[in-house]
Amino acid sequence: MGFLFGGDTGKTQGDLSDQRKRLAYAMLQQGTATSPIQSPWEGVARLAEGGLGGLAIRQQRQEQQAVGAAGTAAPAAALSTPAATSPGFLSLLFGSGPVRRTGS
Repeated sequence: MGFLFGGDTGKTQGDLSDQRKRLAYAMLQQGTATSPIQSPWEGVARLAEGGLGGLAIRQQRQEQQAVGAAGTAAPAAALSTPAATSPGFLSLLFGSGPVRRTGS
């Protein structure tokens, strides 16, 4: 029952990261399957699974880059940088830049 209360599972952070990465790639692969769907809900589920898998992969890559950059950056420079704003949900999924509205 230690897993319920945050007990030691004997796994390292690297093991957990590898498991998360495998899960994200499996979700992405299932989401991009080309087999015929039986209902519209299956199609929606497939789109959601692929999108969330891609999002998880992207977040893991960003975390790896941040860890790599944090090891080489000076602590004073990290404190003086402004906080980043969130690009929005669709931008995270599709990787596009900010959207500008035209007209009224």
